Amino acid sequence: MVRIRIPDPAARDDKYLATRERLVIMVRMHWAVLLPIFLQTLGSIVLAILLTILLNGLNVDSVIGALPWWFALFMILRMLWRVADWHFDHLMITDKRLLKVSGIFFRKVQTMPLEKVTDLTYNRDPMGRLLGYGEFIVESAGQDQALSKIQFLPRPDRLYLTMCDMMFGGAPAPSGSDD
Repeated sequence: MVRIRIPDPAARDDKYLATRERLVIMVRMHWAVLLPIFLQTLGSIVLAILLTILLNGLNVDSVIGALPWWFALFMILRMLWRVADWHFDHLMITDKRLLKVSGIFFRKVQTMPLEKVTDLTYNRDPMGRLLGYGEFIVESAGQDQALSKIQFLPRPDRLYLTMCDMMFGGAPAPSGSDD
């Protein structure tokens, strides 16, 4: 029996670390970021079903009757692409900086040195409290940074404490991947 091993995309992101940089924690964005696309896709399928029932009663041409299903297929493919994109999207916290790595074909790496962080705001709306995600607003000394707002962070309480420990001189948490 041949076993095919699919590599974890996070393992490939280690190449973005400097030689003396240590990974403290790595997380994938919370699955709740996908809720809107799931609901839109579900809505398109329900709409296709309703339009098919309506158009069958009107004896409409089969080409026109297939249009709702082509739209639903497009929405399903769009959803699959977003799920794949989410799978490759990671936030890495090292002992020196924040890195957000995203993209499937074209990788985008956004970084912010921890020493430049002047303020870290932590927000959780009611939906975030229910589903377990939060948002960080990171400010730096008079500069507009790429990582100013990081949404849909899983286990934000743990991440916030880790960030505070690192910024205010505490010891970092043990190294490891945390999906």
